[in-house]
Amino acid sequence: MPKIISRPRITAGLLIFLSAFIVYSMSLNSVWATDHTTSFLQLDWAILVHHSFVLGSGSSFHPNTVDDFEFDGNYYSALAPGTAILALPFVGVGFLLDGHFTVFGYALILSELFVALINAIAAYLVYAVGRFFFSKKTSAFLAFAYAFATISWPFATYFFQSDVSAMFDLLAVYFVIRVTRSDDGKLRDAVPAGIAVAGGLTTDYVNVIFIPIIMGYLLFSLRRKGRLARLSLGFLLASLVGVLLIGLYNEAIFGTAFHTTEQVYLNSSTPLGEFSYPIYEGVYLNLISPLRGLLVFSIFLILGIFGYVDMLRQRRYRAKAFLLLACFLGVFLPYSAWYDPTGGAAFGPRFLVSAIPFLLLPAGLVIETGSRRMRVTAFILYAVGVVINGMAGITSALAPTQNYGTFPFLSSTLPSFLSGDIDVWWLSFVHTYWPIPAVLLIALTLMLPLISNHLLSGRGAQMGTSPEISTALDASDPA
Repeated sequence: MPKIISRPRITAGLLIFLSAFIVYSMSLNSVWATDHTTSFLQLDWAILVHHSFVLGSGSSFHPNTVDDFEFDGNYYSALAPGTAILALPFVGVGFLLDGHFTVFGYALILSELFVALINAIAAYLVYAVGRFFFSKKTSAFLAFAYAFATISWPFATYFFQSDVSAMFDLLAVYFVIRVTRSDDGKLRDAVPAGIAVAGGLTTDYVNVIFIPIIMGYLLFSLRRKGRLARLSLGFLLASLVGVLLIGLYNEAIFGTAFHTTEQVYLNSSTPLGEFSYPIYEGVYLNLISPLRGLLVFSIFLILGIFGYVDMLRQRRYRAKAFLLLACFLGVFLPYSAWYDPTGGAAFGPRFLVSAIPFLLLPAGLVIETGSRRMRVTAFILYAVGVVINGMAGITSALAPTQNYGTFPFLSSTLPSFLSGDIDVWWLSFVHTYWPIPAVLLIALTLMLPLISNHLLSGRGAQMGTSPEISTALDASDPA
């Protein structure tokens, strides 16, 4: 008999990861070194060269960023250290190639490449979490929506902590749902969930809220099952490693574990002093205002609101819907009370990138159970989000902070794009021909859900077959 050679296939998960990483890599900024970027790179240089968290002495060091502060004669970064430390292998190679400290050059590009890689993983995790609820087609569409139709794209092109935080938060939720899906939840899932939370809070202090949120979900979901104490304790101990690491970092700088860098930076007696903005104003600003509204910059998320309503009505989804809602509010509400809620010069509410997946995922139910007209509407919202955030990814993730009635896409991003004022690394190679790769890049992201849908249709995957209903679910293998 002739030997049958099976064709290698690209799985939906691999397509999502590779396409996100390629698109982000083609959008990397080479023009702007922001305050965050500068402070992170200074911290990396201090660790690599001086084996210290001290950026420099007060008498000779010039911070060149508002995110550094002076304490006891030395300068330190006010930011949570996790992102800078995780990026050390990339930044270290960049500094080696540059031959000296610089906030530009290879160090800048490779630091952004690290963020691009991490957010490509986050896009895959949106797909993986979606598979607990929805078909491959719907889950893949949600992943592409996160990757390209939300502000995660512009911020994947800068050395910010927002996308890194999102990846850890998604990883924690992925593992904790795995723990509670069966009667014999595994410690091998509970512990990684805790490790993910630990990693998340080292990149963004606000992520400490995930400890009580996930503990509450575990206690509720496992209350009638065995191993409750073992699994909950495993998660808690693993997550507290993050608190320990931040405590040790604080101890090394201040001589006490109980003062964070943000707290000292703001001269606040307690961490709660960082949350002083009127929350009702912050909710308006971060949700629907033209300046920073999440639903304005990432319009696809409107479907998530309707998805929450549908999930909460159905008993089989209810507990997980509350988990997703708690994760969203756990980031959204504190940052709506943050002392500087606009987040500085940013395209949309950059602090809320890590909350986006938990508002986006419920949209899958609306898409999967809705009519063809609903799926067309979803794609239109996706396309609008791609154009808005694609142009921002190619021009700049920075935007004005003033005038709450101004939509920065119209006042800043679109004019910059039309005039060729873009910040991508490849501009020097194409010069005046920049519109060709720029338009092709955005067009590619518009086509990716259609390509994915076609590939999955060829394998018999049908839209509308929820894994909560079908016994043929292969959610244990998200690929």
